[in-house]
Amino acid sequence: MDLDKLVEQIIGTEIEKIPGNEDKWEKHIYIKENVLIVGYKKNEGFYDDGEGVESYAWYWELRNADTWAVLHENHDGDFTFCTDPSECTWSDQDLIEDIADDVAEESLKWLELEN
Repeated sequence: MDLDKLVEQIIGTEIEKIPGNEDKWEKHIYIKENVLIVGYKKNEGFYDDGEGVESYAWYWELRNADTWAVLHENHDGDFTFCTDPSECTWSDQDLIEDIADDVAEESLKWLELEN
């Protein structure tokens, strides 16, 4: 798979809420015997005055599609966004379109290691 095709799939695949109490959303992209999971989960950010603001951090994982074993993961939280950008000036407002190249590049490196 080439970079442009994977970027297109990362952007174009629908994201779905993960069942449960946690505010967590994922998209699953199947690549041969693996699945690339790209998602985000709720974090807590804070204003200077201590009030909370809803923020989310992106993550991605490469898993074996049969066993669901994690092969590689990036949960660094380097890419974030807030539900109300005007209230959250510390976040870069990283949308999937903004980070898809980074996700695809790292994921392709992982796929090379697995083959």
